[in-house]
Amino acid sequence: MRLTRLLFLMLFTAKLSYAEPLSYFNRSNLPEAIILYNSANPCETCNKAINMLIHVLKAEYRYKMHAYLIDMERHPEFAALFKTDAPLTLVIARVSDNEFSGYDKLIGLQSQTGDSAVFNRHVTEFINNFLGFY
Repeated sequence: MRLTRLLFLMLFTAKLSYAEPLSYFNRSNLPEAIILYNSANPCETCNKAINMLIHVLKAEYRYKMHAYLIDMERHPEFAALFKTDAPLTLVIARVSDNEFSGYDKLIGLQSQTGDSAVFNRHVTEFINNFLGFY
């Protein structure tokens, strides 16, 4: 599958940042959470939303998925691949037999940082519905 090889190559070559070590190749069939942000066009609440996303991913999905934080300014190929120009996008990708089998994206999270419980519920419902986690 062309998308699989392209995404693996992009994740392998991108300089990634995150609070924990990352594995570049998904050899365990775990889903991928990719947080895309744009340092050249940051929004007022993007940093808060990113921190909230990382908190949700660590609290709810540690050992259940891999996570990446990627600056679209430095890696515009990710914005093109996932067809986003939003200042902040969460992409969740399914992995099956070590190949990506689909993805969905959530935008606008930077405008939903007022209530952390509502934010957390929104993100977990999106992820759980897409991946079939219950």
